[in-house]
Amino acid sequence: MTVDQIVGGAIWVQLLILLAAIVFAIFEGLFVLTGGRRSFSTRRRLGMAAIACLAVVPLVTPYLMTTSYAASVNATDVVVSQVLNGNIALSAQEMSALLAMKTQWLDQMSTGGSVVAQVLIAAFAAGFVVRSIYLSINIGRISRAITAGRVVQRTKWVSVVVSPAVDVPFSTRGLLRYYVVLPTSLFRDGAGVEMALGHEMQHIRQGDVDAEVLLSLISPLAVLNPGFWFLSSRLRKLGELACDRAYLARKGFDAHGYALRLLEIARFSQAQAKAQPAAFGVPLVGRKVPFLSRRSMLKDRIVEIARDQDAPAKEALVLGAGMSVLMAAVVLIGAVSLTEPEDWSHERIMLSTVANLDRLNELNTLAQRSW
Repeated sequence: MTVDQIVGGAIWVQLLILLAAIVFAIFEGLFVLTGGRRSFSTRRRLGMAAIACLAVVPLVTPYLMTTSYAASVNATDVVVSQVLNGNIALSAQEMSALLAMKTQWLDQMSTGGSVVAQVLIAAFAAGFVVRSIYLSINIGRISRAITAGRVVQRTKWVSVVVSPAVDVPFSTRGLLRYYVVLPTSLFRDGAGVEMALGHEMQHIRQGDVDAEVLLSLISPLAVLNPGFWFLSSRLRKLGELACDRAYLARKGFDAHGYALRLLEIARFSQAQAKAQPAAFGVPLVGRKVPFLSRRSMLKDRIVEIARDQDAPAKEALVLGAGMSVLMAAVVLIGAVSLTEPEDWSHERIMLSTVANLDRLNELNTLAQRSW
């Protein structure tokens, strides 16, 4: 594999993440407009479908690129076809120049041949290193929290740990087991333990812990991608809202008492302890969302808990499933359209031919004028 292929693949991945975020935003907006604003679990499934697409698309794209279907949806070939048909006001030479600029830009990114390329490479490398250090610190915090505590309950897949190293309950996972870590100060409060344990177990059941670990692992590669942070923030917020609703429905817990408990525990996290993990896990009070404070997040959760008591919302499961499939298809088509074909297509050959004929015509015209 050449450097050009590695750089091209990295750029394709960034574009794919951005594409998935845009498609998810559009479909979530459509879902909200159709009356599904309070269908938090269904909207969360849309986000999970977008994340699943990011995992599956790189595996199926090489196969799809060998089919005739790929040539018909390639974005560059579609634009070239429109230029040749006269639907876009560009000459063949101008379009060829644009394609050459794209190739030159990729070469510059591969070799660092321009100041812009050097700045982008440096920013990506710095973001990767800083984010990797941040994740390493959090892995150490989680390890210390678990090793410093004691296991008070153990099932086939989950261990409940009481630890003096944390102030806020959180759930995480290792290679084979899930962990729910409770602060020692909370363990003396039976009702608080029941609420925290039930809430974190609901996160495990609905896949929020797995999603958080996956997002944390890929974050160094997408640290500068706004699409990644949009997707991750939406998943976290919708996951908390869906978890609150599911837990209250499952346990029959008093909603007012539940909200007060959230606020009480949140007070401990305002000046978050240095040893409190902030990645690879799902804390009880939620994580900070970019451009939105934890206080605003808690406010939204408590408001929705109150609304559910007055007017319980129903999940639009069938509509959500249909939209998830359609969204996955759109992301897949978009991913194939962004992939550079190995060989020149019919449109590329025609563009090159027309551009060469235009150049010959210009040379002939100049020659006639010189006579």
